[in-house]
Amino acid sequence: MKQLLGFAALALLVASPAAAQSKPAMNPAQAIAAAASGDVEGVFEFQVGSVGESGFAVYLNSSADYRDPANLTVELKPGAIAELKTRLGGEPRELLAGKRIRVTGVAKRVPIPRRDGTVYHQTRIDAETASQIEVTG
Repeated sequence: MKQLLGFAALALLVASPAAAQSKPAMNPAQAIAAAASGDVEGVFEFQVGSVGESGFAVYLNSSADYRDPANLTVELKPGAIAELKTRLGGEPRELLAGKRIRVTGVAKRVPIPRRDGTVYHQTRIDAETASQIEVTG
């Protein structure tokens, strides 16, 4: 009987990490609220509402307007863009528009300067590698 209880306890210990990793993904509102008090590591999910480019980066936005305070942005760095291009068979900026994505990373508030000298904040997740991005729909 003691041995049976020992096996049961061991089974629970082995199963626990898998259960802990299955936390639900945060939506943009949850990510923005959590990042307001500091960087937040996690999994985030949203439908790409708009796509932008600047320099060597591609931006996947949850809102049609990237300046919207309710917008969550994923900044695809050059390495992630190249890997996604190979994995998706084309340009990520074209193929991810309108898709539902799940991103693993750190959401943080980033100050963005405006032309008029003022600043607004955007909540952003940097994606260095394609492994951080999963297309879910």
